[in-house]
Amino acid sequence: MAHPPRTTPLRAADEDGTGREPHPVPRSRLRSVLLGVGVGTGVGVAAMAIAFSIVAIPMFILASTEPDSGLDRSLVRTGLFKVALPFGLVAGVVAGVVVGLWYARGGRLPTDRTPIHG
Repeated sequence: MAHPPRTTPLRAADEDGTGREPHPVPRSRLRSVLLGVGVGTGVGVAAMAIAFSIVAIPMFILASTEPDSGLDRSLVRTGLFKVALPFGLVAGVVAGVVVGLWYARGGRLPTDRTPIHG
């Protein structure tokens, strides 16, 4: 038997079982900065790996098949420093700043348990 659609979302209960939203906990600036640095570092390393695999590795393979001086080109030798590192640094800094600000302003994961379809 089908249930009638809900008029209010089904929320997770807090510690006292009332289902009310808990009061926001003040966030320390140090914790927000450390969280931003941690997330930014992870995103930066992942972005560098992706950029390196997309740009530098194919350039190295193409240059290694070229006779004589293919690997001696400066673009091949510094492909990592000209493409992958700047891309990773920018992506990591942007992600770290966004996450740090979000957390400092009371950001948290949603606790709404409303079904997606229904």
